[in-house]
Amino acid sequence: MKLKAVVTDGAPHPIVEALRTRRFATNFLVQVATEILGAENALERPAEFYVQIPDRTIYTGTGEGFGVELRLTGVSRNGRKASQFHKALAALHEIAKDEIVKALNSSPGLRVQLFTVLMLDGDIETSPGSGVYSSVLEHVAEWIVAVHTENPVTEKTHGI
Repeated sequence: MKLKAVVTDGAPHPIVEALRTRRFATNFLVQVATEILGAENALERPAEFYVQIPDRTIYTGTGEGFGVELRLTGVSRNGRKASQFHKALAALHEIAKDEIVKALNSSPGLRVQLFTVLMLDGDIETSPGSGVYSSVLEHVAEWIVAVHTENPVTEKTHGI
């Protein structure tokens, strides 16, 4: 499993750094890969389970915010239940959101859109009971807005 973030070029350095820390990688490997998806010894298998240093995208916005796409690829179904992948997507989104919130605390007013994706090697139901199947699961894109308090606010936006 490879986890990779892509961040808008020009985003404040703390945002990029937050997604390349040992803490972020360990949280993903323990909470998502091991505890939810059941990978054994994910921390000790660096060629199979890893977090890649973030890449950059070309900034095309109007100055109102930056983007972070977080993509988990190389995920095998291997008998796992659909509910495990849905839980993994939600947990991964929250782990990244927590890191971005911490990074934004020093930048009041800044907005970052977080979009989280899981790419599987086979189709599963995209949401329980929907009857729609895909090998790509997407979390609803979310704007994270830094405010002057300890807890930046978030707002959901429509997924792609």
